[in-house]
Amino acid sequence: MARVMMCEFPDDLWYDVELDVWVKRLEDNTVLLGMTDPAQTRAGKILQIRARVGKVVGAGKSVATVESGKWVGPITSPLQGKVLRLNPAVAEDPNVINRSPYEEGWIVQMEPSSQEWPQGNLLPADQAVPLFEQKLREEGLTCLRCIPSDESNPGAV
Repeated sequence: MARVMMCEFPDDLWYDVELDVWVKRLEDNTVLLGMTDPAQTRAGKILQIRARVGKVVGAGKSVATVESGKWVGPITSPLQGKVLRLNPAVAEDPNVINRSPYEEGWIVQMEPSSQEWPQGNLLPADQAVPLFEQKLREEGLTCLRCIPSDESNPGAV
């Protein structure tokens, strides 16, 4: 796993640096999609996630809507496909994205319209991380994770 400015980037994911999302391809050719560590940091504590299951989404279009203490806006899909499900853990507790953006905090599962891979601007971690490093340094952003109040983690919000 790569780390830049305290932001984590797992090696097994594909990233769209501009959209600040990640994609994990599953064995059944569906994908999980979520916010990157920098994206969840920028958003702050996430309060609500909405997605329409069954919706066909075009590449570059909204796949979900996020509401946080700082921001309300779209999560943009880097690929075209059908939304199969919203992560039930995120639906119940959206803040899980702040605690675990790559594991427990995935947002939607999608069935891509095309099985060609990679799609759009998705890059493997080894190509995406240097671009994220440049972006984060320009922004002066250091990642933070929200944790439950009964845990201790310096620097968490």
